[in-house]
Amino acid sequence: MDLIRNIHKTEFEIIGEVYFKLFDRYIKLMFEENIPREYVEKCVIYLNSLDENIISTIFNFSFEFCKDVMMNYDEVEYVNGLAEVVNTKDILKYIEPISLTVDEPENFDILAINIYCKCSWDMNNDMQILIKHNQVVYIGVFDGLNPWQKNLSNWGNYVTGYKL
Repeated sequence: MDLIRNIHKTEFEIIGEVYFKLFDRYIKLMFEENIPREYVEKCVIYLNSLDENIISTIFNFSFEFCKDVMMNYDEVEYVNGLAEVVNTKDILKYIEPISLTVDEPENFDILAINIYCKCSWDMNNDMQILIKHNQVVYIGVFDGLNPWQKNLSNWGNYVTGYKL
């Protein structure tokens, strides 16, 4: 199985598909032309070799995001079964990864990934997961952020303690 497939250049960027092992599916891949292909490939390998600590962090903060939204918007009708989720690993069923963006890095020795997801608890805003240098640096609504931003704690970032 190819980790990366269907790569082609568009007017604005290079796109393709990347396999995401955690979800056992291909998702869209996007990166700018000036980012070396070797760096992109390292980020894709990194995406597919996330350690248990990072995966657990994704589960935990996604779960917090979900429960926070559901607690504050209790009038919304949520997907069947979502309200009963108590095990953080079960949140995975309610997340659909859509794309991986490899943003222009400040340092090519540091791997960073930007994952855009649909989520069953906030279908109007979706979800974004940013990982840089073996650390989850942002989980929250999709705001078009990137893992190299210095002000990630100023956004609705569940990793830094945000609550609605």
